[in-house]
Amino acid sequence: MSEPDMWPTGWEGGEPHLTVVQGDTPVTQKRGLLLRPASGIKIRPVRWLWDTTPEGATPTSHGRIPMHSLVLAAGGPGLGKSQYAVWLTAQITRGLLPGELYGKPRPVIYAAAEDSWAYTIAPRLIAADADMDLVFHVTVQDDEQPHARLSLPVDTSLLGKEAEAHSVALLVMDPLLSYIDKTINDYRAAEVRQALEPLVDAADRHRFTILGLAHFTKAGGSDPLARVAGSGAFGQLIRCLIAFARHEDEQGDDRLVMSLEKNNLGRLGLPSHEYTIQPVTIATPEGPSYVSRFVLGPEVTTSVRDVMRAETEPDIGREETNEASVWLRDYLTDLGGEADAKEIKQHAKAAGFSSSAMDRAKRRLKLTSTNTGFGKEKRAIWSLPTSLDTR
Repeated sequence: MSEPDMWPTGWEGGEPHLTVVQGDTPVTQKRGLLLRPASGIKIRPVRWLWDTTPEGATPTSHGRIPMHSLVLAAGGPGLGKSQYAVWLTAQITRGLLPGELYGKPRPVIYAAAEDSWAYTIAPRLIAADADMDLVFHVTVQDDEQPHARLSLPVDTSLLGKEAEAHSVALLVMDPLLSYIDKTINDYRAAEVRQALEPLVDAADRHRFTILGLAHFTKAGGSDPLARVAGSGAFGQLIRCLIAFARHEDEQGDDRLVMSLEKNNLGRLGLPSHEYTIQPVTIATPEGPSYVSRFVLGPEVTTSVRDVMRAETEPDIGREETNEASVWLRDYLTDLGGEADAKEIKQHAKAAGFSSSAMDRAKRRLKLTSTNTGFGKEKRAIWSLPTSLDTR
């Protein structure tokens, strides 16, 4: 059955309309319903912009970022979310990202509301080895408002048309909430959906992916999606959430981890990745520019949800933390106030305390951690503060 065969009576092309009678006067309505059988809908496989499926595994079983959808990258401040967006941009413009576009360099539109292009964005792109001819800075041209800025949903149609005209693969919005029209209350889910739903539709229609950056709230809880600042509307619109966190390993070293915490179109439970943020010096005509870049590390089992759960466990298991704190304080006091972190956890395990319990006790006691040695000789030394308060 063709679509014209399914049009309601009175539909003559153009905008659908229904002719009804109210009393003796015909009334034309500019609104109607179209019923379409599911058998007439063309089904499509999910295409993955980023796919880390290892060789020999089921194809696309490790898809991380679905194409032509809204994806959110969220985390606390200072964790390198923006550097990740730059890294992703560079990989796409060079055709190096494993997935549907591997070997096929494509343009990226990069909208940044908080960072300077001259001082930060462009130098970071250079540090990440992006193809600068394929990264587009977007501005608004408005004869009536010379200082107009990109705004959703006002500019959604224009964005979609420009994305298709330039074969854009990715639209970065950093941060996403900054581009929602100022008349919209971004804490009201219904209003945020009204602003973003047209953009989601445009991404599907014009074949590009949206990466929106967002911040975590300071409120507790171990669900990364619930910690995204702004609105509960995100959870209903995004196809996947990439979350970022910092945690301390067993040697007392800070580690950065990112994990896929929502994946509507693919598998959950994929391995997380460690990553680092490395300093880089970029040469400019006026002297050196000091920026940083994202470096993807190995796969790990610790997820952002695990990190958040460990942070909130003191409220869940306060008695265990209290007991661990007393044991750790006494242990360090007996050794003169400091000890090797690895040895502490070995003795704690023998005493019935887990490694995570020791980490919580360390935070409770406000211990300092100092690294000594290098390479295989590197050690973390935990020390009691000069003033101790275990409440």
